[in-house]
Amino acid sequence: MQLLDPVEFLQPNRRLFIDTNVFMDTDPRRTGGLKRLFERGNRAILANSNPIIVPTKVIDELTKQSRIDPTGMAPKRADAIKKAGTALAFLDSASSVGLVRKDLGSDTNPYADDLFLLLFEHFAGTYEMCLLTHDITIKLRIRLLAHRLSKRLLVGVLTKDGDLEVESDQSLFERGLRKYTRHATHIAEGIGDSKDESEVATLKPILDEFRKAFRLKEPTVQLGTRTAKPAASTRPPHTTPARPAAFAAAVALKPRDTPLAFSSLPKQGERVTLMSANGVGSIALGSMLGEGGEGTVYEVDRGTVVKIFDKDHLTRHRKEKIELLVSRDLKGQGMCIPSAVVTNGAGEFVGYAMPKASGREFQRTIFNKRKFEKEFPDWKKVDLVDICISFLTQVQYLHSMNVVLGDINPKNLMVDDKKNVFIIDADSWQVEGYPCPVGTPMFTSPRMLGKTYSDDLRTMEDELFAVATMLFMIVMTGQFPYIRTGTDGDMVQLIKEGNFAFQYENRNNKDQPDGDWKYMWSHIHKPVKDLFWHTFHREGKRYNRRPTATEWLDAFRAYKAYLGDKRASFDPMSNDVYPIRNKAFKPDTPIQDCPNCKRKNAIAGIWIDDTDSYSIPRQCNKCREQQQVKAAPSQPATPPTFACKDCKKGFPKAQLSYGRCPSCAAKAMTLDPTRLCADCRKPFITYDHIGWFGSRALDVPKSHQAIKQACPPTTRATYPSPTNTAAPRTRPAAQTVTQTQTGFWATVKKWFTGA
Repeated sequence: MQLLDPVEFLQPNRRLFIDTNVFMDTDPRRTGGLKRLFERGNRAILANSNPIIVPTKVIDELTKQSRIDPTGMAPKRADAIKKAGTALAFLDSASSVGLVRKDLGSDTNPYADDLFLLLFEHFAGTYEMCLLTHDITIKLRIRLLAHRLSKRLLVGVLTKDGDLEVESDQSLFERGLRKYTRHATHIAEGIGDSKDESEVATLKPILDEFRKAFRLKEPTVQLGTRTAKPAASTRPPHTTPARPAAFAAAVALKPRDTPLAFSSLPKQGERVTLMSANGVGSIALGSMLGEGGEGTVYEVDRGTVVKIFDKDHLTRHRKEKIELLVSRDLKGQGMCIPSAVVTNGAGEFVGYAMPKASGREFQRTIFNKRKFEKEFPDWKKVDLVDICISFLTQVQYLHSMNVVLGDINPKNLMVDDKKNVFIIDADSWQVEGYPCPVGTPMFTSPRMLGKTYSDDLRTMEDELFAVATMLFMIVMTGQFPYIRTGTDGDMVQLIKEGNFAFQYENRNNKDQPDGDWKYMWSHIHKPVKDLFWHTFHREGKRYNRRPTATEWLDAFRAYKAYLGDKRASFDPMSNDVYPIRNKAFKPDTPIQDCPNCKRKNAIAGIWIDDTDSYSIPRQCNKCREQQQVKAAPSQPATPPTFACKDCKKGFPKAQLSYGRCPSCAAKAMTLDPTRLCADCRKPFITYDHIGWFGSRALDVPKSHQAIKQACPPTTRATYPSPTNTAAPRTRPAAQTVTQTQTGFWATVKKWFTGA
């Protein structure tokens, strides 16, 4: 199976066709695929004047199907008929704006299949062409034609994401055999009709030629029948090694993810089946512990929970990835690795079991000063260093197993009052070509910014950027490495710039954050500070070759030893989580309590080179700041100005609206005239809204509907009812199609080439 981007066939030297059955497809696994194709391809179509081709024969067939009364029919068939009518309305609208061309056809060519073959053969030397269809017979015929002509002529189906799924030769051959067997069986059992006879007569020579052309073997087991159970293995029982084998290094991205079908999702009190490396069992879901963006977590016993995915996150990738993780039977302190695959009563994959985590998310503890001081009032800097060591120990183990965590963020890490760290959401990890489909811009490497997480594999360098960012934010209790004075908080842009603003050695950066952050940075152990600067600054030695988990682990273990050695860590405030002054210059620096507020060790002497001695401040920084605030109103001062986040000009704060001056604020609320709604073809999104998506490395929506708005009534396209009332054409016996219809070809060539 191969996944391609069908948009490539909207280039000037290529053509894309759609068959009838694509518009009438009712398979939920492909729902939305056509819509996604037009969203992704509309700009290429209009820029290249190369609309998607829907022949008149397809329009005729859709018209015929739309007139059938679905009353009393099976739900699937009735749904297909409804889709035919919807497709006609859509095609009229798409044609009116130049996205679709539906006037290609000829009365001498009554069937779309024959027309497709004729066009593909005639123009194979001029264009690369692709047909979207579910019909096995036409797939076989076009694959044979491409082989015979040695030209790129593709045929496939659309996935839910609008990608082109092209089967392998062997898979296509086996599906053709199954279709042939089905019709041949009907004839043999006396229930066949003319359609069965026609399909058998057509498929037999095609399959024979296909097998010979691609040197394929017929399946050894008769298709369409049940296979016998394999004989019991005579091999000795497998023994699990002390350490599971590492996963294979990811070298290629797996085909795009697709949804899985299911009959029901278990709820509290219902029984589920657990399949682990050690056997199969059954258990009832206990109380619900939480409900997130992907599913619901239930308690099943004291140390185990079960995650049941919601309908939108039951996918093939998740199933195969979890099966892979469970097969290794990985175990590790604090790592909530899947321990069993969970299925419902029908045996369908619905989730997985994992060890239960304890504590609270980093986001709600370490990264929130008020909550941190409430939850862990006695913690010191050494406790945060212990958290880093615990986290790094787990990361080091997973990296040694070729696991890339991918979405490292403070919501996927939990900590308890014993400093135990838990890594959750293992189903998003990147393993053996299965990508991590999610991410957090703040922890995304410069290389990955702007990319769709599910469409690319993270490298270890990408992972190590997230690791370094997490370590920095732990010791700095939530501060982002690239924060700077005067920035508008656009994390994506800050990461791209690589301007790490914290002061380092003789480098004084005017944009270094004010307040306690610079004090916290000042007290970090020098070897750790070195690694941070060289990792985050664009001029650093480790900016492109980031420290590994092992290197960080060595550095933080040394940091812990440093804090425990009073001779080395001579400044007692270095062990404070929130220091209120810079680190003392050297061991003989005078350190005193503040005489005003009585804060311990709050004053440190300042070395004066001119006098070769220390100057002792009369009060601590906090007291001095409070005194300056009180004195400020009595001092005449010019009202401060603030830079507009867009034009960077200075304005009084009262004139700014969300950081913008009046002129830029007005522009931000203006609709971008170059971005048109995919449905109504009118501007629909403001510059401000576009900037919001860009700052988070998200794709900009393509329609009013995508931003939860309705197209203006005055701009909606109208969908006239079909007017073609011609009687459906019946296929004449022994119908043949030739290339001698010169009048038809003159018309086709003129249109097809745009002459």
